[in-house]
Amino acid sequence: MPDNFSALHVPLVPLPEGSAVFEGGSDEASTSYRSDEVDERFRAAALAGRGRGLWQTLRGLLHLGHDAESAGVNHHYTREERLRLADIDGIDYLPPNSAVFRRWLAKQPHRRLWDRWFMMGSIGVTVALIGWALFFAIERLATAKYHAVRWLLSRQSLGVAKLFVAWLFNLAYSLALVFASTWTVVTIAPEAAGAGVAEVMAYLNGCNLPRVFNIRTLLVKFVSCAAAVGSGLPVGPEGPMVHIGAMAGAALSQGHSTSLGFSTGLFRRFQNPKDKRDFVTAGTAVGIAVAFSAPIGGLLFAFEELSSAFSQALGWQIFFACMIAVLALDTLRSAQHSLGRGHFGLFDGDTSTIFFEVQTVLANHVAAMAPAALIGVLAGLLAIGFTVINLKVARLRIRVLRGKRWWRMAEPCLLMGAFVTLGMLLPLAFPCTPTQCYIEQGQTQPVCPPGVSPNVQRIVEQSLELYTCSAGGADSETPAEARNGTLPRSYNELATLMSVTGEDAIRHLLSRGTHREFGYAALLVMLVFYFGGAVWAAGSAIASGLFVPMLLIGSCVGRLVGLAAVDIAASGGRGSAGAPPGVFLPPSPWAWVDPGAFALIGAGAFMGGVTRLTISLAVIMMEVSNDVRMLLPILVGILVAKWVADAATHSLYHGLLEVKCVPWLPPEPSARRPLDLVPVRYAMAAPAVTLNERMAVEALRGILRDTRHSGFPVVRATPAGQVFVGLLARDHLMVLLRRVMARGLPGANGEAGQDDIAFEDLSRHFVSAAARSLILEQQLAVLQARGTPGGNGEQVASACEVEGELDLTPYIHTSAPAVPETFSLERAYALFRSLGARHLTVVDAHNRVKGVVTRKDLLGYRLDEAVDRAQAAGVLPSSLSASSSRLRAWRSPGSPLPGV
Repeated sequence: MPDNFSALHVPLVPLPEGSAVFEGGSDEASTSYRSDEVDERFRAAALAGRGRGLWQTLRGLLHLGHDAESAGVNHHYTREERLRLADIDGIDYLPPNSAVFRRWLAKQPHRRLWDRWFMMGSIGVTVALIGWALFFAIERLATAKYHAVRWLLSRQSLGVAKLFVAWLFNLAYSLALVFASTWTVVTIAPEAAGAGVAEVMAYLNGCNLPRVFNIRTLLVKFVSCAAAVGSGLPVGPEGPMVHIGAMAGAALSQGHSTSLGFSTGLFRRFQNPKDKRDFVTAGTAVGIAVAFSAPIGGLLFAFEELSSAFSQALGWQIFFACMIAVLALDTLRSAQHSLGRGHFGLFDGDTSTIFFEVQTVLANHVAAMAPAALIGVLAGLLAIGFTVINLKVARLRIRVLRGKRWWRMAEPCLLMGAFVTLGMLLPLAFPCTPTQCYIEQGQTQPVCPPGVSPNVQRIVEQSLELYTCSAGGADSETPAEARNGTLPRSYNELATLMSVTGEDAIRHLLSRGTHREFGYAALLVMLVFYFGGAVWAAGSAIASGLFVPMLLIGSCVGRLVGLAAVDIAASGGRGSAGAPPGVFLPPSPWAWVDPGAFALIGAGAFMGGVTRLTISLAVIMMEVSNDVRMLLPILVGILVAKWVADAATHSLYHGLLEVKCVPWLPPEPSARRPLDLVPVRYAMAAPAVTLNERMAVEALRGILRDTRHSGFPVVRATPAGQVFVGLLARDHLMVLLRRVMARGLPGANGEAGQDDIAFEDLSRHFVSAAARSLILEQQLAVLQARGTPGGNGEQVASACEVEGELDLTPYIHTSAPAVPETFSLERAYALFRSLGARHLTVVDAHNRVKGVVTRKDLLGYRLDEAVDRAQAAGVLPSSLSASSSRLRAWRSPGSPLPGV
């Protein structure tokens, strides 16, 4: 058994009704959640379990005020949601600086860096291997599906039934993959559902979410993501790669597996919360780097979006890990393609490091900023709708599908059925369009074979799909003898976008020089079709991401604006000589009026509007497209989309954390008044439950049984009163009490037989499932003061028989942060978040404990409440206008209209 504290077997006996015992507790340090409120929790849960009617549920979900809140407005939770918030534990970024920790630290090598760099490189290589295997599996599954459907549609022997046969095969194949994807998630590892980006954000912010980095979650994430993306659902693998990278970073750095119940004994010095979180941060950056072949973008993504504690030294190490990961991934791709063709080690073509490489580079122009801003506005408005609908669907799933396993598995299967059916039927409304001239990507002049009509309207790519089109040659204006070998006779605009993977559809939309390859109708239908499918698929019981859908939706928006710009130019008789109307060819200064260039701007703008990324997104767009010349228009589109979306909603990931009731702290606090005007005492939880340096076993047992706090300030008696000396964590106290039970009766001096416990044992939060169950039984026995049989049948002392005192001084966190009660709330927030703290003790002028601040006390709605309390106490200037009060009443859910 990994746990060394006790070998007792304690039978699990239910607690007495009304007893308030919570393993781990919450970060709440006040008595605001007493046993009567625990009973209220269960009453509220019972009321929720009775279920309101579907109509009332839908009406509640359609109330926009709950999700449509500007980025500067704090989200206000319902009472039921506040109870769920209290169930999330916090995590300290730095280990507790106790005497046992200092002894452990003194034994560790000082300033040794080679093992840290080795670990970073190992994470990079491991995530690259996993990413290569994932992309390979997706490619094989998707290629088999689309090639088979294409072959069936080309069989003339099937006659009119060929469409039905192709649909039937497509449906059966896709449903089999989707069912495999959702079954593994629902039955094996529910934590693998979704992209996992929000959960990783929460962990790196200091929230403890169980089983997020479990090895079982990693395996299910891989299998489910490969099956879901390979099936053709409107999802992508990039989000899951972030989660996979984080899991790889956690597993490799800690050197043990809790699920498999083994430990390698390696890298023990990294088994502390700070190092683990640093390596998880590196894993997330490597995940993005592998997903997009964007090493710098991965580093900046972790810095901008995920990590709450980022140092310069950590940045260098993560940069190294991302570089190693992309190098390993491209080498594997090169080796794969060199088996049949090509040259090993050459990063070109299919092995290129550029994900959506744009080979035709166009000159930029100051006039491009106007359409870029327009694209930003449209993408921002669309991002608002995408975010709000996504959050509403997530809330609906929580209310309707929670606990209903088969319905959760049926949902993505229903989506797949609708997606396949519409994907086969909608292209039938579009005629087969004959090809005319074609252009090779990287070239600026189209190729128009002899015999083509001089009235050229359409320039297409070299190779297009032939879905739903005739196999004959009479439908092309290009003479057969002059036709390029790869140029089709005709193509279906919508099928070209729908009947390929999401990545290939993006490549079509980003193609340059193909101004009218796709018309308004095809782009609009694709936009609506993919928008609805992506909103529905996001957050369902499959492992999937939204990066590819966001890029595709934004590309459609940009391509529509670009097509409109071409038509405006054509209506004025503008365009290059010998080109279709409205088309400018290099070296014209207006060659940037290209729908493919606008699609790139739209892709970045929509993704920026949904995620609110700026710096990292701009770099990622550069790395995936290799089009540095379009950097300024892309920046304009991203910023405008962010500003528009910020006016109405929080970012998607922030909103999902609010839906899941995770107490995530943003980088900057937001409140109705400047928080520098508010003393921290108006936000603290008081009174605090304190401990002495020496405590009786029975007193400790009573405190742990009757409170849910995860940390306790420790005080020392002095002539000035009980002064603050440090803090002690609840789980460390539980370890001490379990050791007392295991060691038996008091020693010779009346003190419990107690040896100092090693830091490794105190820090072992992650043990096997069997050990966790045994520890829980032991803790219940400790808190209930029950006598328990030992491992060999002998009677071991119960907690009530141990009447001696415990010396807590070796385990006290003597560097626990504390601030005076007059300290600014703004600065307390900054201190709390920058230290990655779990508790912030508030003391008076004599260093006496007045209260404790936890992360739940610093959430946005609690900051608003602190401002109200300070206002009522007369601490703030009474300059809050009546109009501001009416505005708060207007946006408060369930409040009457102003003036009513």
